[in-house]
Amino acid sequence: MSADWAPQNNLKILAIEFKAGRYRDPIQKLAYLQRVANKVASKRRLHGSLLSVPVLLLVLFGVSRVQTVTDVNAGLPRKASSAVHRTQEMQTGPGPMGTAWLVENGSGYEVYSNGLRVENRYLTPNALRSYVVFRNGLPSERYSKPAGIIFHTSESVQAPFESGQNGNLTRIGKELLEFVSRHKAYHFVIDRFGRVFRIVPETDSANHAGYSVWADQNGVYVNLNHSFLGLSFEAQTRDLDQGSYLSTSQIHSGRLLVEMLASKYKIPLENCVTHAQVSVDPQKMTIGYHYDGSGDFPFQQLGIPDNYALPIPSLFVFGFDFDSRFIMYSGARMWNGIRLSEKRLRQEADLQRISVEQHKDVLRKQYWASIETLKTLGIIKEN
Repeated sequence: MSADWAPQNNLKILAIEFKAGRYRDPIQKLAYLQRVANKVASKRRLHGSLLSVPVLLLVLFGVSRVQTVTDVNAGLPRKASSAVHRTQEMQTGPGPMGTAWLVENGSGYEVYSNGLRVENRYLTPNALRSYVVFRNGLPSERYSKPAGIIFHTSESVQAPFESGQNGNLTRIGKELLEFVSRHKAYHFVIDRFGRVFRIVPETDSANHAGYSVWADQNGVYVNLNHSFLGLSFEAQTRDLDQGSYLSTSQIHSGRLLVEMLASKYKIPLENCVTHAQVSVDPQKMTIGYHYDGSGDFPFQQLGIPDNYALPIPSLFVFGFDFDSRFIMYSGARMWNGIRLSEKRLRQEADLQRISVEQHKDVLRKQYWASIETLKTLGIIKEN
């Protein structure tokens, strides 16, 4: 980036943020940001030097926080055009899932009927799973069976995936597994070689979701450490520059693991979603506090429908908002869910004959009431 290029783009970026803030209607705001993102993506394809624009946007929109193993893609731009380029590839996944059952329970490992092998050498128990589902603002009875799966990426240090790097690949993978085991960060990790490691038993909660929201026909799930399983791939999302950030072996093992978990716990496939779809920032009341899986996740290659087409519950159930940086760095496929959510939010506001902002204020109070309920029940502590 040349010295005379940066000031010019700083002004452009500030102008984008200013103009986005003038839209009171969320649908119009989303449409404006999508137009800007598409223009940036088009220019980047024509001029390689413009690759610096998303990085500047990311910095100016304030994405500066401490990165943890679950805080993926902090400081990394999401490429709005990359999902479009790979849409055809994502639509050619395997057929429907089958049933997988336990075949062998060996010393430190398990083997399942679909060929899945799960290693248990890093197994670390945590608090027993116990959660409630909110229906009409009220908590249900307690549940102990996992209701869904959240996909993460580790965003850990990576070595080149080459035969000459076996020593480094093995060492780095071992360090990651030891780290997530100490912090009880996920239920499962799939390493660079496609090996599946169980970290926290499925009977227990894991520290993988933090502030998060999802919903299905059963009700609304708030803070998903207990209600959803956490599955992390050892990967960095910056590898989207070279194509998929998951290796062929990781996708293969991921499909087998999802098949086993969905079969064993009767998990609806629409509850198999990415961290970016469920993560929220309660202080700013915005979605997308974490970015893993914000636009290029290979759902269909894992045997799951393209769940980016689902509306994002935090937007229309609790009145969360989206900011400019999330639109700019999420993939185009993610916009479909945002558009559906905002449309539903506006329709509900119209039915009540109040403005969208007034409706959001009511919903946000319901969110904080649900958080207080979970604290009273002892299900969550301060995050």
